[in-house]
Amino acid sequence: MEKRGVTKAIRVTSKYTITRYTIMPMLSVLLLTNPMAYTFGKFVDEKKKPAFFDSLVTFLHPVTSLFPYANAGELFVYLGIANGIQKAGLETSELAVRYFLIAIVIMLIRGMITERITAYLYKKM
Repeated sequence: MEKRGVTKAIRVTSKYTITRYTIMPMLSVLLLTNPMAYTFGKFVDEKKKPAFFDSLVTFLHPVTSLFPYANAGELFVYLGIANGIQKAGLETSELAVRYFLIAIVIMLIRGMITERITAYLYKKM
């Protein structure tokens, strides 16, 4: 797929709330890693950028549970939690999957809430 095709696909993804706050942040973090992941924001409407960035940063810690390369500088967060889980005699693989899946739900919720807050503030300006 050439550059124009990728750009078009990302622009389409940015149009819909669910994909803008789940698929886009996941792809940007997994493909570009931190801090380059923020560049996907250029495909988002200006009024929705704060919400996109909020959902993106929400995903930066949990992504390290399954993909440590994506944000290696923050790996200590997951490793600290995993260390406690291991001491309790529980499985860290289950923790990693749950940590990742919950992050997707949380980033969608945070993105939608931040979008509403931003819209409210834009109206007041």
